[in-house]
Amino acid sequence: MPRRRKLAMITNDAIARAMQIRLPQELPEMTEFTPGIRRAPDRGFRLSREQAELALRNALRYVPEGLHEELAPEFLNELVTRGRIYAYRYRPPGAIRARPVHEYDGQCLAGKALQVMIDNNLDFEVALYPMSLLPTARPARSARTGCSTG
Repeated sequence: MPRRRKLAMITNDAIARAMQIRLPQELPEMTEFTPGIRRAPDRGFRLSREQAELALRNALRYVPEGLHEELAPEFLNELVTRGRIYAYRYRPPGAIRARPVHEYDGQCLAGKALQVMIDNNLDFEVALYPMSLLPTARPARSARTGCSTG
């Protein structure tokens, strides 16, 4: 039987030290939804209390701790009403368009291509659900290949 390795819990402080780009200590204003923009279908709320708490902890670990008390109810509302936490408040305002790959900062083509992909997924004209790009804890391919995008 294979031995299971114990995983250490990553703290908000450890994440903050590792991140080169950080969210500001002040909350951005909540923007109004743009009418006519497609949104992913409501997935319904089917989580247990423990799963919902884990989802909130996972989403909040990328946000400065001083904002957790204010954002937790907002994120919980998104989870209950949309079935996922989208962190709409942090979506950049206005139209987002992908630029030619050579116009992005970065040290390798794969990292720049990842930035093009993200911008395309936020573009109202390109993406199926541009308001529903999920914040995720999954490591990006560029991180696994060692490419730096900054």
